[in-house]
Amino acid sequence: MRRGILLFLAVLAPLAAGCALNPPRIVSISPSRDATEVATNQAVAISFDRPMNHESVEKRFGLTPDLTGCSGAKTCRFAWSGNTLTFIHTHVNFDLSTAYTVSMHAGYADSSGQQNTLEHSWRFTTEGRPALTAVDPPDNASAVAPDRNIVLSFSRPMRADSVHAAVQLTPDVPVLFRSKPGGDGSQFEIVPTTVLQPNQSYTVSVDRPVDLHENAIYGRVQTRFRTGPLSLSRKIGYLVAQRGQPAFAVGIVDPHADTFLGRSTPKIIYSLSAQSQLLDAILSFDWSPDGQRLVVVQAPRNAEGGPIQIVDLATGTVIRPGINGSVVYWSAEGSIIYVRAGTLRRFRPTTLEDVSLTDPQEGRVQEPLALGPDGKSIAYSATDAQGVNRLWILNLDLRTRYRPIGLDDPADHPAWSPNGTKLAFRRLTAAGPELWVYDLSASGANAYRRGGPLDITGSAWLNDNSTLYAATGSGPSAELYRVNIFSAGEAGGVTKVTGNKEAPNGSTPNTPVYDRRVSFVGLVDQLPQVYVMNGDGSRPQQLTEWEADYPYIGLAPNWVPTG
Repeated sequence: MRRGILLFLAVLAPLAAGCALNPPRIVSISPSRDATEVATNQAVAISFDRPMNHESVEKRFGLTPDLTGCSGAKTCRFAWSGNTLTFIHTHVNFDLSTAYTVSMHAGYADSSGQQNTLEHSWRFTTEGRPALTAVDPPDNASAVAPDRNIVLSFSRPMRADSVHAAVQLTPDVPVLFRSKPGGDGSQFEIVPTTVLQPNQSYTVSVDRPVDLHENAIYGRVQTRFRTGPLSLSRKIGYLVAQRGQPAFAVGIVDPHADTFLGRSTPKIIYSLSAQSQLLDAILSFDWSPDGQRLVVVQAPRNAEGGPIQIVDLATGTVIRPGINGSVVYWSAEGSIIYVRAGTLRRFRPTTLEDVSLTDPQEGRVQEPLALGPDGKSIAYSATDAQGVNRLWILNLDLRTRYRPIGLDDPADHPAWSPNGTKLAFRRLTAAGPELWVYDLSASGANAYRRGGPLDITGSAWLNDNSTLYAATGSGPSAELYRVNIFSAGEAGGVTKVTGNKEAPNGSTPNTPVYDRRVSFVGLVDQLPQVYVMNGDGSRPQQLTEWEADYPYIGLAPNWVPTG
């Protein structure tokens, strides 16, 4: 009998030893042993080498210190995926900058009942609070450009909606929030939609925004800066409107891209009041020669004209000198030229003198006008008694007008070259409308150059005085042409620069004397927006765009005269 028992034990011993020698094992853990900067919302995961008895594992899981917010299965629970146990603590974060110990106590078993009799534990340390690491412009900065944006940099990615709700600019200014394209969500740009007041102190307040793990920065952070004088040098002004509505504001846009966003950030520099926007519209605007004031025509909606106003951009002061018109220009010599009921008039802001430059009997003046670069002459077209548009040049010093010598055909849409020696215009010939140039420095047959069979709606010269941009058509069919007036009849002398993906169409070109670029209006999804391209027709870029939080269109681009 004894011999039989001993034999039985001898057979059983190897089997028992086999069970003890093959317990379930932990093959990976997350967070890893001694990990630091662990996200406070990170789940704890433990992977085993085989299928496990879930209950035995869950009962032997330990975490210290405890998560006091774990109140039930909705906030803290276990989940299994294959051989991996995950401890999930939704909306119950680990404490910040805290060392935690994860334990797997002895006795957890696999699905066949084999147990691991060893104690296992490891530690990790959670991340600290996020921090606002930089504000640009920095605290106590001075002479900050009133049209610049503000950049916030955090120590880690932040929730965009939280940053939006946490930031305030005082005095109150409407702003947009943009995250850095291609960034990790740790940087944001505050884009004021209006130009800041010059020589004004501003405070940026950032009140406990949270990161992607729901951790707030410490307390409320404030930085301060002071703007400098207003300079709009080399900016492009334009009329701002909502979809299907008349213009309610004048905007500016820098043709150079914002370095943070990689695109332009237009701003409003003058706007009708909220009440006036319901009743009125801005029909026309122009810059003073120094770029510090605006002259605008504010008229009742659907009216052909209305009061002309002078706006001091540095102070916001608006002056109504008591004159009315439909279109307005600010001459280089300081006078305001405007059209009222088909007559041309001049107002001098310094003396308040307002005089008529044409009589109704001389024909109804048509838009656009072309003011000479020296402010001493105006080219315009007027409709005569037979209903024909005739081109005229008015000498402001002598108050006399004359038609270009030898020009008998109807003509309109004049545009002066920057040096004032050449005048581009549309000529209505027997063969059809054409672009022509009248050279005041030449005589006889050499005084006229044909630019091509272009039915232009507007034109603008580059500062080389030999190249101009001509617009034809309207809407989606509007086109821009680059014309070299000295080789217009040769191959390459007239080149269409729109009709491609970057600039499908184009109208209302405008150029400055200090830059070899041209601004124009292009349709994007049937909405007009402001574009710019190089003088050779390359690199067209869209400067304004319709956005959900900035739902505006751009019209009538007009470069600031100072560069």
